[in-house]
Amino acid sequence: MARGTTTTDDGRYELKVPAGVELLLRFSFAGSTQDRRITVRAGERQRLDVELPVNTLGQVDVRSGDSERDAGITVLDAKLTRFMPSPMGGVEALLSGQLGVVMRNELSSGYSVRGGNFDENLVYVNGIEVYRPFLVRAGQQEGLSFPNPDLIERIHFSAGGFEARYGDKLSSVLDITYKRPKGFAGSAMASLQGGAIHLESAMLKKRLRQITGFRYRTNAYLLRSLDTRGEYDPRYLDLQSYWTYDLSDKVELGFLGLYSSNQYRLIPQSRQTEFGNFNQALRFTVFFEGRERTEFDTWSGALNLNWKAGKDALLKFTVSAFDTRETETFDVLGQYFLDELDRDLGSDQFGEVVRNLGVGGYLDHARNDLSAQVITVAHRGYKQLRKSYLQWGIDGRRETISDRLSEWTMVDSADYSIPQSSGEDLELSYVLKSRAELESYRASAYVQNAWTWETLPGRSWGLNAGLRANWWSYNQETVVSPRLRATYAPGWTRVTHKGDTVDRRHRFWFATGLYYQPPFYRELRGFDGQLNPDIRAQRSIHFLLGWERELRIFQRPFKLTTEAYYKLMDNVIPYEVDNVRIRYYGRNNAKAYAMGLDLKLNGELIPGIESWAGVSVMTVQEDLLDDFYYLRFNAAGDTIRPGYTFDQVAVDSTRIEPGYIPKPTDQRVNFALYFQDEMPRWPTFKVHLNLVFGTRLPFGPPNDDRYSDTLRTGLYRRVDIGFSKQLLGARGQEKKGFLRHINDMWVSVEVFNLLNINNTIDYTWVQDVGGRFYAIPDNLTPRRLNVKLIAWF
Repeated sequence: MARGTTTTDDGRYELKVPAGVELLLRFSFAGSTQDRRITVRAGERQRLDVELPVNTLGQVDVRSGDSERDAGITVLDAKLTRFMPSPMGGVEALLSGQLGVVMRNELSSGYSVRGGNFDENLVYVNGIEVYRPFLVRAGQQEGLSFPNPDLIERIHFSAGGFEARYGDKLSSVLDITYKRPKGFAGSAMASLQGGAIHLESAMLKKRLRQITGFRYRTNAYLLRSLDTRGEYDPRYLDLQSYWTYDLSDKVELGFLGLYSSNQYRLIPQSRQTEFGNFNQALRFTVFFEGRERTEFDTWSGALNLNWKAGKDALLKFTVSAFDTRETETFDVLGQYFLDELDRDLGSDQFGEVVRNLGVGGYLDHARNDLSAQVITVAHRGYKQLRKSYLQWGIDGRRETISDRLSEWTMVDSADYSIPQSSGEDLELSYVLKSRAELESYRASAYVQNAWTWETLPGRSWGLNAGLRANWWSYNQETVVSPRLRATYAPGWTRVTHKGDTVDRRHRFWFATGLYYQPPFYRELRGFDGQLNPDIRAQRSIHFLLGWERELRIFQRPFKLTTEAYYKLMDNVIPYEVDNVRIRYYGRNNAKAYAMGLDLKLNGELIPGIESWAGVSVMTVQEDLLDDFYYLRFNAAGDTIRPGYTFDQVAVDSTRIEPGYIPKPTDQRVNFALYFQDEMPRWPTFKVHLNLVFGTRLPFGPPNDDRYSDTLRTGLYRRVDIGFSKQLLGARGQEKKGFLRHINDMWVSVEVFNLLNINNTIDYTWVQDVGGRFYAIPDNLTPRRLNVKLIAWF
């Protein structure tokens, strides 16, 4: 059931609601919302005063129940990151268990949504689109993500079918808004992985507000547990500050600034990985020389002006700039041994080397530099009409990118170079050398409107329709994206054994739209480093059907959300995934589809402590339109397989066109659970459990043939657990001296990868003396302990 009213010009309102039922009141206007939960007894009147940020208008919309405008949008609480046991420690950890989200690397903030890769996700902070480093190839290089959890007011997430006001990507939207402080406050955190501090204040009769945060993180403690031993020296830090000033009652000026420095240094020494099964147990040993160094320095700034143009309109004007300088340098020589181990349980040499399968070496070299600048000018408008809510916007963007890539790899297996050289020339197994300078311009605009109708008491409909257009100067392409979302709240009720009528709170929604993703720099560049001027925007048609029901379990409030979806894609740019590095083909030579079902149950088993569980079942397939291969047969009619078939002389062949094959993100099942609890008699003791299970992902040998990626990785299984104790701030606790200035203090002990399971992120391929290839798993971190102290003042 949804009921609503609007305030008068002086902010007064009145809303009649059912008695004896817990209700969600949402106060909203012009993109700002605030929620309050209340329960009113029969005949009772309650006064509820709400202060919205200054960039909202004098007249606001008040509704009981959830707004139809937000159907399919997940609202996340940034405060949960304080105690969520996660090595990454950012807001991205909250996405685990949300509809359609897959996360398989605790060293990276990357995630995929419903079969897309990370580049297909939109991330906004205060309406500004943010980026991650371009040259990153491994999670340990990535460093801190842009959003700072200490500064966040609210988080909205959509896994698909999102509105026209959001940009041009194929998969999802993560929309983050920073706080606007009401007074002085702050926090400090220290752990074995680094620390953070933030301060916020309101000055000049609350006309001037600021919130500033500093973070420092080092993953050395985690990285020293990897199979590759060496001297790890990662240093990640960032400084962010958000200021607002009320020039008048109707005009606000704001500025958001960021500086980030992510440095990663490694001097590898050795690696030992044991893999295989009981039939063949193997050990891969490498001794290294050389070093690796990456540096990513980022500056970002946004200046915005908000103007309340009358009592029912808001206009926003923003100028933002993003600048990144990235360097990647490494020369690493590895000498490896591939050995078979004794698997006889009764042998005295059980687990020891019984024979050598291969000896070789490789030399990896890179000198990569990239600089990128993005300058954006944007306008957003909001207008409350008599029966609808209108939004519009226009953006202009200038992008400048310059890079120099120089990479090569030499492989020496069994005393000869691969590929074998002829004459005096030394052939390398992999070479990439390119230079590129790109300056381009983009323009986009959108308009959307939202209507709500209450046809019968408790029964309501909602419709959000919008149109978005995008133009890019590089390929002179213009795309137009219509988007539609319809919602229905039937107002169904049930009669209890006491004769009371209780709202069952069901909601249904359907969303569809034509979504484009114009290429950015990485999609534009092929495997050879060259830019493709004929590349076009990828296109996806979304069909999404959702259902939501609020219910009570163990007399506690819960919400069950279900979404089924189908996405049909063409002009697809295929890619391969190497750790977290995405390597694009640089051509629109594929079509694809994705379909699946997502379910999520969330609620509070204990008041104020939220838990959730989510499961996703899906498949994503693509068909490369120009791929084929030949099967070769020998005289006996056997298929020739290098390293396996004795007779390698081909007398016949057959052309094979693979058709649809799984995309690199084709994880069929994903389950995630976040559970929080406290001790009944000692509520200052809490436990936080984070569990993730994912089925196998496709992978294949190190070549450019996507059809050969027919193997599957191991299962992803991970359990992180944290135990927290409140030291200060408990009810009735007396504080003396300096401690009186501390409102709350907690200590937390976290165990990462509690079950000590080896999860695999990628594979290293080596060849034995018989020409047979082996995939060596690159494992993620084992069990580690972390201690964290947090204080708020």
